[in-house]
Amino acid sequence: MKKRKLFVAIDFSKYKGKYIAIVNRKIVGSGYDAERVWLNAKSKHARAQPELLKVSKGETLVRLR
Repeated sequence: MKKRKLFVAIDFSKYKGKYIAIVNRKIVGSGYDAERVWLNAKSKHARAQPELLKVSKGETLVRLR
């Protein structure tokens, strides 16, 4: 069976200009300070490796593993 990468188009307009942390395909935190967003996500999800994304415009194409 082939592994496929998933591309998702989501309206990120409420996160414009912010960093978001993603764990298990869910947004688990957001804010204007990248380090703080990542550390907060890591403290809530200690066993996971949060992915950090900077949102710049309304719709963003995101590749989730």
